[in-house]
Amino acid sequence: MRFLIGIDDTDNNRTSSTGELGRRLGLFLEQSGQGKLESVTRHQLLLSNQIPCTSDNSAICVTFEADASRRSEIEMTCRSFILREYSSGANAGFALASWAQVTAEIYTWARTVKTYIIERQEALQMARSARISTTGLTGSGKGVIGALAAIGLRFRGDDGRFIWVPNIHMLHPGIYTSAEIMGIVPFDRIENLRGRAPRPEDKIEIGDWIRPILREGRCVLLVEENRENLSGPWHLLGMDDVRKLSD
Repeated sequence: MRFLIGIDDTDNNRTSSTGELGRRLGLFLEQSGQGKLESVTRHQLLLSNQIPCTSDNSAICVTFEADASRRSEIEMTCRSFILREYSSGANAGFALASWAQVTAEIYTWARTVKTYIIERQEALQMARSARISTTGLTGSGKGVIGALAAIGLRFRGDDGRFIWVPNIHMLHPGIYTSAEIMGIVPFDRIENLRGRAPRPEDKIEIGDWIRPILREGRCVLLVEENRENLSGPWHLLGMDDVRKLSD
């Protein structure tokens, strides 16, 4: 069964980010033998001085494959891990859903969290209606809003960017062919903004910031041609452009 684990811990400037917490949680679940980590995605929510956050207001979704019978075990492990590792002073929230539990109402509601201030009770009611496990673990408990929103946005498949996929740490800065990259990391597509994909033998220069985006439910690594040297290697789309597209 495919599970979606939403996390929002409104981290502080002194500790690791919510994204790092999500990566470590997913890997911990996998290393403890509870299933297989598929991906970790980051989703941008509303920026407002009325919402507690650090430099941004983002939530994380961990996509995890496991036997349906292990759901309770996975939930208890997640709760314990977050309570042990969350940022001091944070309003940590957690949500857990199977893929089949995410309704149209959930992902439509999740879009509103990107543009409107939402109250905690509304998130709890949305989760309850779909029988999605949701808990405010620390502080005010308002982290449940972002946690549930991350699940809905990940399910919808057209928001956010991947901060972990299998083997992405093995792509070191350098020049690879498109085929070599696909042989290392299971991206669904490598393409430019117009949907044109490099040929398998085309070379692509990889830097140290690799963030494929979630597009049409797929993991897409965006690249662009070398405008200064048309015969030179492609390169990854710039950080600012990726952020604009995925926030």
